[in-house]
Amino acid sequence: MFNLSNQEKITIIFLLIMIIIVLGVILYKNFNFEENFTISPPVNSSEDSSTVKIEVPQVIIHISGAVKNPGVYQLKSTERVIDAVKIAGGAIEEANLDAINLAALLRDGQKIIIPYKISKNPDEENDDNIYINIEDMYSSSTTDKININTANSNILQTLPGIGPVLSERIIEYRNQNGLFGIIDDIKDVSGIGEKKFEGIKELICVQ
Repeated sequence: MFNLSNQEKITIIFLLIMIIIVLGVILYKNFNFEENFTISPPVNSSEDSSTVKIEVPQVIIHISGAVKNPGVYQLKSTERVIDAVKIAGGAIEEANLDAINLAALLRDGQKIIIPYKISKNPDEENDDNIYINIEDMYSSSTTDKININTANSNILQTLPGIGPVLSERIIEYRNQNGLFGIIDDIKDVSGIGEKKFEGIKELICVQ
């Protein structure tokens, strides 16, 4: 069909041989690659591969008052006041745990004061023995400043511009979020803006 010279036939045969050699090399390399390519199984195959481990940040708090081992402790930011009480050895018998919010989340740098139950008539040993709240004992400091972490509603209302509604909001905020870290935190209470804070900041404290 084709009139090819001997030289042309030799050239074609040579090209075919080269093509076969090249294809052979390519197939050989691919075969070795598939043999050497392995996928390592997960380290913990028993665990759900969809589980993502999230590192929980730590907080450092200071707990004092009616606990067995008051001091500075490091806990997780997801833990609550009750966990701080436990790590401090638990509350002592005289602790008034009803006066604080044990479910409040911890904050870094927070100081937690566990109040005592103080008997008005310590010599009486009857069922009518009444206990006063820590709010009555520590409502103000030696400088006559009102402690916004412990003051009750009546004492808070002695502050200028703080009426029954705002005093209850302060106590509600304190119960839900824990004690105020600094006096500026009171501005987080709804209804207490910069102007009202300026009027009371010299009259309040947090410890």
